[in-house]
Amino acid sequence: MLSELYIKNYLLVPEMRLSLDKGLTVISGETGAGKSIVAGSISLIFGDNLAGIEAFDKEQPIYLEVSYNLEKAEELNNFLAQNGIETEEELILAREISPNGKSGYYVNGRKVGVSLLKELKSYLIDFHHQRDQQRLLSPSYQLDLLDAYADLTRIREEFADLYRELKAGLKKLDELKKEAERQKEINELYRFQYEELETAKLRINEDVELQNEYELLSHTLEITELCNQITAELLEQENSVFDIISGYLSKLKHYEHLNPEIGYAVNNMQQALENLQEASLNLSRSKDNISFEPQHLQDIQARLDLINSLVHKHKVRSIEELLNLFAERSAQIAAFADNEKSIAELEKHLEKNFAGLREKGEELSRKRQKSAVELSKELQENIRALSIPEGILEIMIDKKAEDNFVISDYLSAVSESGQDSVEFLFSANPGFELKPLSAVVSGGELSRILLAIKKVLADRLEPKLIILDEIESGIGGKTAAIVADFIAKLAERQQVLCITHLAQIAGRAEKHLVIEKFTQGEKSFVNIRKVEAEQRLQEIARMLSGTLTAKALEHAAEILKDINIRG
Repeated sequence: MLSELYIKNYLLVPEMRLSLDKGLTVISGETGAGKSIVAGSISLIFGDNLAGIEAFDKEQPIYLEVSYNLEKAEELNNFLAQNGIETEEELILAREISPNGKSGYYVNGRKVGVSLLKELKSYLIDFHHQRDQQRLLSPSYQLDLLDAYADLTRIREEFADLYRELKAGLKKLDELKKEAERQKEINELYRFQYEELETAKLRINEDVELQNEYELLSHTLEITELCNQITAELLEQENSVFDIISGYLSKLKHYEHLNPEIGYAVNNMQQALENLQEASLNLSRSKDNISFEPQHLQDIQARLDLINSLVHKHKVRSIEELLNLFAERSAQIAAFADNEKSIAELEKHLEKNFAGLREKGEELSRKRQKSAVELSKELQENIRALSIPEGILEIMIDKKAEDNFVISDYLSAVSESGQDSVEFLFSANPGFELKPLSAVVSGGELSRILLAIKKVLADRLEPKLIILDEIESGIGGKTAAIVADFIAKLAERQQVLCITHLAQIAGRAEKHLVIEKFTQGEKSFVNIRKVEAEQRLQEIARMLSGTLTAKALEHAAEILKDINIRG
């Protein structure tokens, strides 16, 4: 229950503290007196942004605060606990708006984000404005009302989650398929290049090794002849280099003891003879290892031609770059295969989710069908109690995706709210065809239908403050008294704050508050006061006729007397 509202520096209110009680509290006042300041202040605390927010003193911040007594509010207490808010019996919510327009939100003195206040609103407040009458004509709003009555919020959210996930998955699948289609032709080229390079079985530096071997084999004859010539001249023929050095060496040895340098020369010449012998062996072995085979030379040439053609074909500079290209094509082909695998896996996942979505949609439809019968019956009873004695109301539900097993078609047909469309059909008079509300109801009938909905929903929800902001459009006479009684009954279960022009409603209130606007100097102010006894009689008389005539006072007394008798 909202126990207190504190307003400071908002619009025409320098400071105001307002206590509220259980049951029905009514706020009345002249047109333009500022009756909606109270409802507007509460809306602002819960994160709404209203037009015309203005401070009484523009140099100071606006401060708005509500206090709640927590009783019989299990869902609310669970929500507060989940959000780490400790509270015992009182919950204090506040909003401060600085002169530069920035807002701070507070729960029990702790600064919080606006989103938390917006979520808290559904647990604590049920606003009913005149504009809600037009919302009632919307099939989507009618569906929301049915789901609230049937307590389908959780199932509907589960359907919405699956719907969004499936829609996002379908979009991703479409993107993957388009990408696969774009890559299909290029992937065929990549696969051809990959297979061509794989068949070539290239090795790093292979071209250099083959080129060296080709050069060697190409000069086999010249190398062999040169080796034979060198070997002969160094060792084998008469007066060979070896023989000449050996002769000189033999002569020098006789004098090496006479001069160290001659000794060094002898050693070096001895080493030279050994090197000549080793060189001769090297040449002999190299000659023996060279075998000229024309076919092998042709094979090397063919391999070099293949490598060179691949280098030229793929516009690279070396075999290393060819091998890099091979690795790149291998990765690209693998990525394409992964994409196709991802498509297959995603299709399987989407089919599974689609089955879950359809199942959840069918569950929603079944429960809506059942609840629609119950809700229409309860609404009809309450509408008839609101001076529409022959009123008939039925709720028509149409499935938008009957037997549709194509995911994209199903998603196009349904929405996040499910696979059903809802239409409230109404007739105020017997013998007339049931038609959508927008086609048949007057403003007064619409007000009463919405009141009936509030009453039916209030019977199913945890207690909260219902704010009725001038909802009596098109209502007067005997109907006004019936509506007043109806609101009073609603207030037996829920706390109700009603801003009204109807004297009959004001007469049924446990607490009657009057808002008045007055001027001091160049400043306008708003004051709110509780009226009782004679003051209340005078206010109800004013509401009836606009002036305090004897007849108006007599009529006001009859209203209060009649209420006290029925009370």
